[in-house]
Amino acid sequence: MAASPVSPANDRPLDPELNVLSTISSLLVDLPEESQTRIVTWITSRFGAQGALTVLPRRGEGADPAEQGREFPDVATLFVAAKPSTGSEKALTVGFWLQECLHHEEWEGFAINSELKHLGHGLKNVTDALNALIDHRPQLVVQLRKSGKTKQARKRYKLTGEGVRKVRQMVSSASEV
Repeated sequence: MAASPVSPANDRPLDPELNVLSTISSLLVDLPEESQTRIVTWITSRFGAQGALTVLPRRGEGADPAEQGREFPDVATLFVAAKPSTGSEKALTVGFWLQECLHHEEWEGFAINSELKHLGHGLKNVTDALNALIDHRPQLVVQLRKSGKTKQARKRYKLTGEGVRKVRQMVSSASEV
């Protein structure tokens, strides 16, 4: 077994986790934020650890500083906190998770329903739920593109600013009850 690295300052063994974190930090520091996010998302996905992801309130909304670090370590925690009641609200909540917590710039309906199925809340037709969010005024979701010409072609979506605010409102309302 290899000896643990030793701290030169006091001859104590270094914490191997701190050593790894330091190495990762030094490798990421000069990359653009988008690249950092993609790498950290891949690492958490690859090693099966979600970690404690933080969703911050929008700047300028006068949020209480004590509330600015509301943690959602996984989609289930967010789902419980938001308490969505309709299929569209469930899709919106998971879309929020993908976009705001995992930092996906866009996502597919298939990804939404996969997460919902894991939670035991799969939708019969996720496209109908997303179309209701698109048709809602103000619009909560936008369709960015469609790959293929058939009705069943994969579509890419994104939450609007109103969609993000709606989920934050759902979480706030549920926590006040």
